[in-house]
Amino acid sequence: MERRDLLGGLALGSLAAGATAFGPSSAEANWGMVAPGPVPGADFDKRLLVNKARAYEIMDREGVDAIVALNPVNVFYLGNYFSYELQKLRAIPSFAVMPRNEKMPTFLIVAGTDLEFIANRDRDYPEVIPYTSAVDWHPYADKANWGKEPAATEIRAAAYPDSLTVREQHWDDLVKKVSTRRAATPEWGLVKALQECGLTKGKIAVDDFRIYDILKMLGQNDVKCVPGDNTFRKIRLIKSEVELQHMRTIARINQDACMAMLKQVHTGTTKADVDSIFMKEAAARGAKAMWIASGSTGGFPEDVAKPGRAMMVDAVCQRNFYHGDFGRTFVLGEPSKEIVERMRILKLGRDTAFSTIKPGMKYSELTKTVSDAMQKSYRGGTKVRFGVGPHSVGLQHTDQPYRDGLPFVVPDDLTFEVGMTLTVDLPTPEIGWGAIHFEDLITVTKTGVEPLASLSDPLIVI
Repeated sequence: MERRDLLGGLALGSLAAGATAFGPSSAEANWGMVAPGPVPGADFDKRLLVNKARAYEIMDREGVDAIVALNPVNVFYLGNYFSYELQKLRAIPSFAVMPRNEKMPTFLIVAGTDLEFIANRDRDYPEVIPYTSAVDWHPYADKANWGKEPAATEIRAAAYPDSLTVREQHWDDLVKKVSTRRAATPEWGLVKALQECGLTKGKIAVDDFRIYDILKMLGQNDVKCVPGDNTFRKIRLIKSEVELQHMRTIARINQDACMAMLKQVHTGTTKADVDSIFMKEAAARGAKAMWIASGSTGGFPEDVAKPGRAMMVDAVCQRNFYHGDFGRTFVLGEPSKEIVERMRILKLGRDTAFSTIKPGMKYSELTKTVSDAMQKSYRGGTKVRFGVGPHSVGLQHTDQPYRDGLPFVVPDDLTFEVGMTLTVDLPTPEIGWGAIHFEDLITVTKTGVEPLASLSDPLIVI
């Protein structure tokens, strides 16, 4: 159990650390307060995210010649870029294509308006194919012409080439480099990428079946498309070295932001207050708050926080689009004996999970082991069914594959592998009594697990 004075010290210490290692310092105020934004600090790893060895392994396993992304999560994973056009909610803003042939490059298809962002060199990018617009769209009112590539309008070079700043020179250089392969539309940009990779007769795994319709509409009838959303999930399950660094950073930021928020809770605090404070604390550390469940999954049982009731908190924010996930239980005033007993069980559950997880173990084996240990040890006054749920975390909150061969999503009984990043959720909400929770992010190693942030007890006493 942690008292407010200790909580305050932890929060303030974390804030100070976050301002240097993980958040904006005065020297970094230009990128500062909103994530994901440009490069977040000097410690940022700019390299491409994709775990190439894993990607090639999964493509071989599934017998495909390439993976093709339209889903922004997967485009970002392959391309290290979140499109400006996507932020404007364009329906088809960008694609990414990664061929199985290791001699071929990965291609990122983006709008000409994205080129200035990419030319800023904030991070590494694959090969770029830009799209603009059609010089003349009128012939395409006739469907017979849909398979003919339209001419693309030019991307303007520098109007005053003799007075460019260093950054403007980068912009102009990139425009000159990629203009010769420009396309009129994102769809034709995708066709160009497949042509560059020799995949016009290939078998490709697509994460969005609009890609199939697009290719057929443009006359690319020799390309075979197979469902690929789960293919991407299988690849992303095992994090690259770069991803692990991003996950360690966001795990610490997310935990610090949540602890700093809890420091400010008092009798009379509302759920809206909690949301607002968490958003500010995340932003102060260069992250973006996604959500924070507090009280119970449906919010506070009463309009405001009051002493004596066990309240859960489940905090998620992101930085560079990687997600943190952190859970604790808090209570205002002295906790009851029942709360103390349930906190003992939560800690037992976490400790059992972290000492049990090994590569090769199944999710179901872990769930049973932890559940049995918690239920057998519980000595409380009422019957409780404690929740236990491992799940991968990364570019999505639940960042893992599902079962193949079904017409709807069913969780798979995954096997723990080295390089997975996950949490073991331990939530137990009981309407009429309260809600308890406990979770920390970890990565699987050859011998067990490594916490991605600091570990502490499940109960925060305020």
